[in-house]
Amino acid sequence: MDPYSSRTRGQYMGLDADETTTRPQAEGFRTDGGLGEQSLGTLVSEFIEQGRHLLRAELTLARTEMRAEAKKAAAGGGMVAAGGVVLFLGAMALVAFLVIALAELMPLWASALLVTVLLIAAGAGLAAVGAKRLKTVHAPRKTIQTLKEDSQWASTTMRSAKSQMHGHA
Repeated sequence: MDPYSSRTRGQYMGLDADETTTRPQAEGFRTDGGLGEQSLGTLVSEFIEQGRHLLRAELTLARTEMRAEAKKAAAGGGMVAAGGVVLFLGAMALVAFLVIALAELMPLWASALLVTVLLIAAGAGLAAVGAKRLKTVHAPRKTIQTLKEDSQWASTTMRSAKSQMHGHA
């Protein structure tokens, strides 16, 4: 089931699955889309309360999803760590083999020095490439932009509602 569907979101909001699709219209609203006899102030306060309720429900959904994903990540991370330890031991054995094999062609100290220099050069090269790639990582620009737009929309909507309320009062 899609975790973002209204049915699932309704369950996190404390509603039955059936209530999310068949619940009655909110007071003051007609099913034909028109408004009942409520004042603008009442509508604005209901709008704010429903927004708070929706935000709480979305946060609950996000927490639930993050917990599930964290459990999966922890299990996967443990396996990756164990694999890394085994790979490290294998690499150490390979280094020992290279030193011993090169000792047949040159003195033992020279073969150990050669393998050490090659490993240091390879490690430094990998670290330099990794550092260069890390410099290209940026903040989530699109998300920040949409959050700014949402904030501006909410501010504009509230200002408009307040000005209409004061104009009608």
